[in-house]
This record gives sequence, C-alpha cells and structure tokens, in this order.
Amino acid sequence: MAILATLGAGACRRAKPPPPPPLVAGPDRFPHGAHPDLSCPSCHDPAAIQAGEARPPGDDEHAPCDQGRCHGDAFREPPGPMCRVCHLSVDPTGERKSPLRPFPTDDPVRNLPSRFSHAAHLDDDRMEDAVGFHVACSDCHGGAEAERPAAADHGACARCHADEVGLGGGPPLSDCNGCHQDSTSARQPRRLITGDLRFSHQMHRTDARGERIGCEVCHVETQAAVTGEGHPPPSIAACVACHDDAARVPVARRMRICETCHSQKADTIGALAPRSHLPGTERPIDHTLAFRRDHRAEAADALRCAGCHQMMSGSPRSACDECHQVMRPTDHSVLWREYDHGSDAVVNSDRCATCHVVDYCTACHRRPPRSHAPLGSFGTGDHGDLARQNPRSCLTCHEPVQDCLGAGCHQGITP
Repeated sequence: MAILATLGAGACRRAKPPPPPPLVAGPDRFPHGAHPDLSCPSCHDPAAIQAGEARPPGDDEHAPCDQGRCHGDAFREPPGPMCRVCHLSVDPTGERKSPLRPFPTDDPVRNLPSRFSHAAHLDDDRMEDAVGFHVACSDCHGGAEAERPAAADHGACARCHADEVGLGGGPPLSDCNGCHQDSTSARQPRRLITGDLRFSHQMHRTDARGERIGCEVCHVETQAAVTGEGHPPPSIAACVACHDDAARVPVARRMRICETCHSQKADTIGALAPRSHLPGTERPIDHTLAFRRDHRAEAADALRCAGCHQMMSGSPRSACDECHQVMRPTDHSVLWREYDHGSDAVVNSDRCATCHVVDYCTACHRRPPRSHAPLGSFGTGDHGDLARQNPRSCLTCHEPVQDCLGAGCHQGITP
C-alpha cells in the first residue's frame, strides 16, 4: 500500500516544465564565436567607438574581411551566405546598389550583450568618488530637452569611460571585453508605449505646481537594478497616483479621460475606465445607489463588469459573489416562501438555478410542511380534506402506491 501511495503521489505531482531553449541568433548574424583570435579593434574602428558612432566593419573595400589571410577567396566567388551578413541583397555587376543591413542589427537576439548595472551608476557616493559628479538618467539617455529618452550608446559611455579620461575602477572604452560578454540575450522590446498609446517625457518634467518629476518617481525599481534588463516599465498605479491628484495634474488630464493617453479613443462620455486606471475607492459614473438594485441589464455584458470585477472579486468594496450569496431578491419575502415560490419555480426554474442547486430544495422539502402539524391528527384524518382539495400538492412529495396504499392506511382502495 505504501508503494501504491508513493506512486499515486508521484503521478499527481505536476511535472517540472522543460527549460526554455537557448537563444540562437539567425544564420545571417556575424559569428563572433568563430573569431576568437581576433581582437575587437581588428574589425571595429577604435576612433568610431570613442566617438559613439555605429559604424559597421568593412567600410574600406570590405576590409578587414577581404584580406589574404581571411576571406579573400569568398569575395571572388558569386555572392553567397557570407554576403548576407552585411548586405540585404548583392548585385555582383555593380549596376545596382547592394544595400547594407541595419547596424547594429535590430532583431530579438542581442549578440555580445553589455553588462550594465543601474544600481552602480545611480549610487551617488560611488559616482562622486569615481567621476566627481552624480550620474543622472539624462546623462546617458539624452538631455532634458529630449522628447523620448534614447538608448545609451558608446557616445554616452565615452563621457566617463573614454581612454583619455583614465577612469579608475571602470573599464576603458577600448576594452570591449570589459562590458561585452560572449553570449546572447533577448532584446527588451517596448512594453508600454505601444499601439495608440502616447506619452511625452517632455511634458512630465514638472507637474502643474512646477515641481520636478524625477525619473525615479515612475521608474521605481530601476535604481536597484543590477542588470540592464532589471527595470520593468512603470506601473499604471504610478500614473493614477499623479493624474488623479488635482493639485498636480489638471482635471482635463485625469486617467478616466481616454484622450489623455490614447489617440484613437475620442468618446469619453459613457466610457468605462478599467479598474487599473482608477483609484481604489473610485466607482464608474453610472454606479449610483439605484445601480446596486438595477444593474441586472448591465451585468449581462460580462466583459464590462470584468474590467473591474476580475473573477467576480476585483473590487475593494464588493464583488458579485460577496453580495449574491448573502442578499436575497426583493420578492423573496416570508409570504413568498410559504405560498408563491412553488408556482414561480414551476414557471421559471432557470431563475431558481441561478442561486440554488437541487440539494438546496430537497433539504427543505424533506421536512414536513407546516400544514402537516400536528403529525398525529394530520395523519389519522386531517390530511384527507387537503388531499381532496389539492391532490397535486400531495404528489409533490408522496408516491400514491408506496405511501398511500403500501403504508397500510388505504388498503383495499383502488388508486
């Protein structure tokens, strides 16, 4: 038995998911791993790196690839796979242009990704000792006038890591291996400003009071990120906290107004903002006191309700189950239970099934009705009058052959 129990537990245990497959760059990407004996300056112009220019190797008549000791023979043959590393297409006759691929290559895989720690670069004391000033986000991601922060490149790094600066404790820009590692990583896509969503960093420099809005107000986790991918996009809660503060943002820019952020949503009147776009105590405009009683028609649109009441438990005040399990419909009075619920159940049983299951009905109907009291006199003679007046009510619970004839009461009577 112990062996069977062990096998049963092992069968019920969820299997561990397989590890994700390793990232593989496309066949057209340059194979850095196949060139371990070459230093980075052999192909990449050090002056271009220091200047922050994204210049591909081979600008000078395919050098350094077209050399006697390298790939000279490949350039004398018809265009092949090696040409597609740099070119989108190749015309060997020279009559048409041979357009180059974008550089750096923009695809989901990064070759030789850089090691970068926001936590180290935003450590004021450490940066003060190293470079003599505090590093701000705009030092690497564009100045204060930039509409959209740019990705940091070699030009941004050169301010501190250029060889002539002589930075202590950090790799010089000429030491490519000091930042770039021989591996692959997934390129981080834009996860927030997508679709019709619009956002201006320029308009978020200061609030309506003129007070500065720091990058860390929205990017709360970036300052502690030890890797380049360790800073998620701002949460919607950070936007709500500011946009629903009338002292910081004009009323016309509140989160419930779709046009504040979305360019293709122009019908604000009657629109319902998602729960994530509203404060915890905020209700939609149509959720009045009467709506609590009259929301049946609106509740037919389950998608609309799910915007706030996710899994029927999304609201901080109440949810569907929390009310409907304890509150009765308005017609469920004491008299309705005694007299009317039977006929209503026959006419519209689906309505009863919304809240009640079969066990709920049988648990109550197993008890004798109040009309059967006292049981002694009711069983000996009083039940006959009720049975003649409404025999159908008897048939709700009793089987004539079994309960009337088989019980020894009405023997000899033909049903």
